[in-house]
Amino acid sequence: MPEATERANKRQLLREQREAQILDAAARVFAKNGYARATTREIAAEAGVSEGTIYNYFDSKRDLLIAMSSRLALESLEQLDALPPREDVKAYVLALVKNRFHLLLKNIDLVRALMPEVLVDDDLRTAYINEVLAPAIHYLGKYIESRSEVGVFREVNTQVVARAMIGSVMSFGFLWLQQPSELEQVSREEVISEVVGLFLDGLRLRPDE
Repeated sequence: MPEATERANKRQLLREQREAQILDAAARVFAKNGYARATTREIAAEAGVSEGTIYNYFDSKRDLLIAMSSRLALESLEQLDALPPREDVKAYVLALVKNRFHLLLKNIDLVRALMPEVLVDDDLRTAYINEVLAPAIHYLGKYIESRSEVGVFREVNTQVVARAMIGSVMSFGFLWLQQPSELEQVSREEVISEVVGLFLDGLRLRPDE
């Protein structure tokens, strides 16, 4: 590898690492103080950099929020590509739904920061739906459709079922964020298994159908 290329690669890697450092800090500050009250000075202190350094990477506080959403979307797609074989119906659907749920919990600070703004910011809400939720709904909808075509599932509106399944599990995730004590007697795995089981029982083709 030419020396100039190697130096360029190192610079790019350092830039990506610094961006991640700033975004991680922004997520923690936004989650703690709320987006509206958070300042770039607080984010800089949390990240261990100068306030000016933040503006070398992001134009504004809102750009930080948009970048956080895009980061979540990228991780979302990478994880979906690693799902198990599609032939095992329960294993595949469980893996897909667990993927969404664990993505939510893994990025807890980021999600806490994003959700209030998603409710009031049209552009951010559209980006979140299109980049984070829609890929999972698309994957699940296409899978349900493929299983219907070979007689495993009955014919249904696949997009409605996919949205309902993903939405049910994600709603439990948000409950855990807001009221963890209310659900302390129920394991996360149990919630996912019960929801997926209910949907699969409703989807399976009956012998008399």
